[in-house]
Amino acid sequence: MTRTDPWAHEFPVRDNVVYLNHAGVCPIPARTAEAVSVVVADYRDNGAWPFDRWNVAAEGCRARAAALLGAHADEVAFVKNTTAGLMLVAESIPWREGDNVVIADIEFPANVYPWLNLERRGVQVRFVNARDHLPTVDDYAAVCDERTRAIAASWVQFSTGQVTDVAELAELAHRSGGYLVVDAIQGLGALRMDVEALGIDFLSADGHKWLLSVEGHGLLYVSSRVIGELEPFWRGWMSVPRPLAFLEYAQPARSDARRFEEGAANILGIVALDASIGLLLEIGTDVVEERVLAVTQHLIDRLQELGCDIVGPVQPARRSGIVCARVPGASSDDLVPRLRERGIVTASRAGAVRFSPHFYNTQDQIDGAVEALSSLMEPRS
Repeated sequence: MTRTDPWAHEFPVRDNVVYLNHAGVCPIPARTAEAVSVVVADYRDNGAWPFDRWNVAAEGCRARAAALLGAHADEVAFVKNTTAGLMLVAESIPWREGDNVVIADIEFPANVYPWLNLERRGVQVRFVNARDHLPTVDDYAAVCDERTRAIAASWVQFSTGQVTDVAELAELAHRSGGYLVVDAIQGLGALRMDVEALGIDFLSADGHKWLLSVEGHGLLYVSSRVIGELEPFWRGWMSVPRPLAFLEYAQPARSDARRFEEGAANILGIVALDASIGLLLEIGTDVVEERVLAVTQHLIDRLQELGCDIVGPVQPARRSGIVCARVPGASSDDLVPRLRERGIVTASRAGAVRFSPHFYNTQDQIDGAVEALSSLMEPRS
């Protein structure tokens, strides 16, 4: 993206730092900050929004989120974060004692603890040995059996950037009558998603990474194919068909994904997420993905020229917005703060410097970051 691009003004962060940590917490676009400011000022000056106005904002965001996912609006619920969505799914699946759930041993903890919590119900958690931190579908298949009730996998692995073949994992999970549960936080907003085409049953993602929104508000997708099979354990006053009928206590849970929205919503989070998703849809998810993969390919090429070891896939079909590199003769824990001093924001993960540029980052910024990294490396003998 150059200064002449129509979206350049959305990212004033570029005037201050080279931000390459969207896999951590993102900067938000100008339109998102403005949308939240307008609502805060309205609450300050006029008091809280009436229910109908809140509902219009929520349903607009829900519709745009569904478009981003390739889903229907009634399959989308708002949750406070990825972990919350995964916990709701884990507790709603109709488990039988002796069932098992399969996860890789390199998952971020958000996609581990919700499943370990099920051991109290007699559910076995089986870990896939992720060889070289790059699990394959065959690795998952080796652990599954006829009692596998769910496979839970990250769409993109946080420590390597590997893109999981979720379509094949869905087929594997469905073979035993199980479900595929996807932690999508490291891919949604950077890569194109079509939950229906891929056969995904559940998906959860917070907004504060590649979706370019704020922390504490995210999305849960529940396929209409499976929602009727779930245990309706989660019911709050907003989970029912007529939430404003306050004294009608006999109401059942809703029949769509909104059953998982238990009470008053995070309206600021909804407004922020709506603005940011609107930007991504305006640009086009195909354009966003193309730009992300182009800038990461340039980054990989430059890092390899320095002699860095890329930790993760380099083939295009398995790459994402995350590039992790081990730097010869240097510790990532030492390099990351030194890069930050030079105005380059990255992260340290599993002994590697993790770079995670978004579509608005330029090749010139990548070149500057790599040159800064080179200056910090020990001279080769």
